Amino acid sequence: MDDARLPARKPASRFEAPDPEGCETMRDVRAGVDEIDRMLVALIARRQGYMDAAARIKPNRNVVRDEARIQQVLDNVKAEAEARGLSWGIAEPVWREMMERCIAHEFEVWDRTRT
Repeated sequence: MDDARLPARKPASRFEAPDPEGCETMRDVRAGVDEIDRMLVALIARRQGYMDAAARIKPNRNVVRDEARIQQVLDNVKAEAEARGLSWGIAEPVWREMMERCIAHEFEVWDRTRT
């Protein structure tokens, strides 16, 4: 069969739920939110794994909190949020809180593995 006669295919989506623009019911909206929440849990769990690695690698407890790195992460996230149309009013507090929790976790792991 000639490729010119094949119907155009929509690119495969990474999501099962409809795009937000295609939602017609609250059930559609909730399915999308639930799907994103599952993805976020998986991503945050992976991020936590990197905090575990940092706790293992960092030689001193006093280098666990790195203010310059915190600012670098915020700058990176702000640029990515702007590029993707994510409100900085949502992104900034979410990332600040996540980083604080991750730093606390890293301290806990650092202490637990050194005592």
